[in-house]
Amino acid sequence: MNMENTDNLYEGLKEEEEGPDIKKIIFILLRQWYWFLLFGALGLGGAYLYNKLTNPSYSVSSSILIPENSSGMDMKDLFEGALMQQNNTKINNQIEILKSSFTINKTLLDLNWRTSLYKKKMFVWNGIYKREPFDIQEPLNFFNPAGIKIYITPTSDNLYTILVDGEMKRGEVITELNFEAEGEFDKPFKNDYFNFTILKKVNNAVPEGEYYFEFSDPKLATLAYQRRLEASVKDNKSDIVVCTLKGKEPEKEGDFLNELVNVYIQQKMDLQNEAQSRSLDFINTQLAGISDSLDRASTQFTEFRSRNDIIDLGAEGTLEMNNLKEIESEKAKSQMQLDYFRNVLSYLEKNGDLTKLVSPSVVGIQDASLNALVVKLGELFSRRQILAFTAKANNPTLVLLDKELAQTRNQLNENLRNLIDNANRSINSLETRQDKISLQLNKLPQKEQQMINIQRQFTLTSEIYTFLLQKRAEINISLASSISDVQIIEMARPETAVSIGLSKKIILIVGFIFGLAIPALFILLINYFDDRIRTQEDIEKRTQLPILGNIMHNPDKLELSVFRNPKTNIAESFRDLRTNLEFMLTSPKGKVISIHSTNPGEGKTYNSTNLASILAMNDNKVLLIGGDMRKPKLHKIFEIDNQHGLSTYLVGLDTFEQVIIPTIIENLSVLPAGPIPPNPAELMGKPRMKELIEKARSEFDYIIIDNAPVALVTDGIIASHVSDLNVFILRFGVSHMHQLEMINQYAATKKVTDIGIIVNDIKSNSFGNTYYKYYQYEAYKNSDYTYEDNGGKKRVKKKKAKKA
Repeated sequence: MNMENTDNLYEGLKEEEEGPDIKKIIFILLRQWYWFLLFGALGLGGAYLYNKLTNPSYSVSSSILIPENSSGMDMKDLFEGALMQQNNTKINNQIEILKSSFTINKTLLDLNWRTSLYKKKMFVWNGIYKREPFDIQEPLNFFNPAGIKIYITPTSDNLYTILVDGEMKRGEVITELNFEAEGEFDKPFKNDYFNFTILKKVNNAVPEGEYYFEFSDPKLATLAYQRRLEASVKDNKSDIVVCTLKGKEPEKEGDFLNELVNVYIQQKMDLQNEAQSRSLDFINTQLAGISDSLDRASTQFTEFRSRNDIIDLGAEGTLEMNNLKEIESEKAKSQMQLDYFRNVLSYLEKNGDLTKLVSPSVVGIQDASLNALVVKLGELFSRRQILAFTAKANNPTLVLLDKELAQTRNQLNENLRNLIDNANRSINSLETRQDKISLQLNKLPQKEQQMINIQRQFTLTSEIYTFLLQKRAEINISLASSISDVQIIEMARPETAVSIGLSKKIILIVGFIFGLAIPALFILLINYFDDRIRTQEDIEKRTQLPILGNIMHNPDKLELSVFRNPKTNIAESFRDLRTNLEFMLTSPKGKVISIHSTNPGEGKTYNSTNLASILAMNDNKVLLIGGDMRKPKLHKIFEIDNQHGLSTYLVGLDTFEQVIIPTIIENLSVLPAGPIPPNPAELMGKPRMKELIEKARSEFDYIIIDNAPVALVTDGIIASHVSDLNVFILRFGVSHMHQLEMINQYAATKKVTDIGIIVNDIKSNSFGNTYYKYYQYEAYKNSDYTYEDNGGKKRVKKKKAKKA
């Protein structure tokens, strides 16, 4: 058959599909199943050990109600969402206070968690909170270095071994601590760095195993809990705050959350009662001075009446005294308020602690604006103090808080100055009225004037004293009835702790999948960078040259596989190749087949020998020519003499008849390569080579030429010019993609024409999506007749019948 139009044979070939070939990937992975079995087992084992050696983590939660006062908002604000925004701001402020380092540090101090004890179980250290076999006591006047693990191993009823290996940092000085010592229970352990006592608990046996503890740094512990603590509003419409803490000891985390809530509630109570407590102190101070004045005024009034025998004033004196008393009472209150305004203004100018401002209502000031500004300033200053424990100077929240403080302070300053002006005007007006009444009193008798002055002083002092007593009683009642507006909804309990992270079953599944993923990734990476031919698609995607046949793997390593085992899969694959060649070589003159390979070791000679054998077994006269004169091999396979052959024929030493040697296979003759010549390529190009082929055409049905590798030498290229069909051998798993490119180049440049491809050494179920495998027919396998080799001659022998 003329093969000049090879490039057009596959015009109808389907286009290469985009994306990965899933079937190919699955095929590649399944081929290495044993690696998946091994690593899957390792993954399961690793996950099992992880479950055993890792302490699970838990999430513990508590919830509290922090109600918000939304009074003073009109319906317009409500519809515009201002109320919700204000409430959210207030609740977020309370969350910041709850999470502040001040609150957390106070909680840790109340819990007194100076040390934490751990016990070794297998290879894991587990916390033993509230199950400690002994306590660690630290003297008040000694501070042990924090963050250093101290390992304790009890050795007897009273003794233990202590092991320390760590670093102690004090300022810029770092000291290596590495020592082992012996200590005694219930007695102090002292050295240059540590001073503590390990106390065995009452009725406790000697603890067994290994333990370790370390002294905690309050600052680092506070930061650690601050990072782990989560506090958030349950939902946008709720005032319930949920506090969550994650850790490996749910009981310990629960105690921390409950104590944190208690500390927060107490802080809020103290803040609520602080203003009233300051007011009470102010009133008590005022009462102490007024009480003495009242006693003096009362004594003076009584003595004057006794000495002058005056029981009561006249009608005119009584009237003037009452007027004067009323004016002086108002003046005293105005003066008290003026003193308050001036004190507050002076305190603001000194930048003192704004939380210590006394409420205006204590001195009878009912100015709502002033009251609101004083309360607001105290609250803002308290929030800033708490936030300043953790926030830096450039913290956005702190900056906004400072701006709000400055704005409120300016408003209060302006308000106070206006109130001071008003108070001064009021006092001046009262003094003018007082002077007018004093002129009227001068007209009264001398003793009556004295009586009026003494009684007026006594009455005024008594009224101020009564006023302050009333205010003190009101504050005491308020303090006694004060309760926290924070309500605990749900306390943190270990039994409600939720395990976080993956469950043990999921971890086993993940471990198994991860184990499978390792070899899969490794195999896919290897195959991605591996350019060897692995599937039939590797060839079909890179060339349009016809694939003439697929030769199965030879498990028995016989060179004459077809002749020795004619009913094997290999023999069937060569029969399939023979059929394809018969369709390819339909021309009467199409008899010469050159077998090529680009590199050694691809099975060129093996395929040549067995192709010749299968053609001869089909009653065709076949001549097998050893065209590889550089490394001859055919004479070894057929066990014939190699002193005469192609090389001796081409140089004219032998005739055609002298170099043709019959073989043990009927109809198959061999022309060996002969002795190795110095110039094989030149010999192949001589006219005598064409004469040899023409002579062979007249006497044989097929001529098979076993050539040298074309990538190394040009012998095969020269032989291809006298051939009707040039077959290139590609070996599965050995030949590379670039070899296909070389063959394509031969075809494109017409350097070699009429090209076909044979894929060699295919293992069962390993090549392509069709998974080529040649099966013997059951009837053929169970035939009553078989071939038998007897001295090179085959005969048919009847087999013994088998029982059904």
